[in-house]
Amino acid sequence: MACSKEMSELIQRALDQEANEGERHALMEHLDVCSDCCSHYNELKETIDLLTHLDQAPAPDYFTQKVIARLPDQKQDSKVLKWFKKHPIIIAAACFLIMMVGYIMSLWNDNSFKAEVHGEGKLVYSDNNTVTVPKGETIKGDLVITDGKVRIEGRVDGDVVLIHSDSLMASAGHVSGKIENVNQILGWIWYHIQRFFSSIFFIHGSMARL
Repeated sequence: MACSKEMSELIQRALDQEANEGERHALMEHLDVCSDCCSHYNELKETIDLLTHLDQAPAPDYFTQKVIARLPDQKQDSKVLKWFKKHPIIIAAACFLIMMVGYIMSLWNDNSFKAEVHGEGKLVYSDNNTVTVPKGETIKGDLVITDGKVRIEGRVDGDVVLIHSDSLMASAGHVSGKIENVNQILGWIWYHIQRFFSSIFFIHGSMARL
């Protein structure tokens, strides 16, 4: 054993080739006068030399194959995951339906007043969320009112859709299409599904004519 902890650490640094020249010189001088440290240094040095010169034993035949054979098998995919992989179209359709219903539900909970003309024509807005088709004006297309009131004094060449709304149609008013009241969530969803697919078919037909 070394005579002190400091000398033991210095011996370790010297054997690991981490000591600087001054430390190595101080160690050699100390080893000349301290038999304990000298014996400890020589024992460690002999052990290191012995380990360094040991021949590396070759691995047994088929060692790699045996190790791989003992490794656990990878976990197989679950039945649910396999079903998902076999039916990607169904999964995509279900995701689309969930997103569409979520979007429609957000619109259903939006209680803001809206008046939309799906075509051409002008509307007159007044207080109490009321919109008017003025006398002599023709709306060429559908008229959709959400959370409001509509007064038709002119003409609507299309449908009038009232979503949480009331019709204050004057006697001179005229609607060439139908007047549809949507006050239930199922009717609201069905209305937007119809609008969605109608827009798709319209775009597809327009592109086919180009």
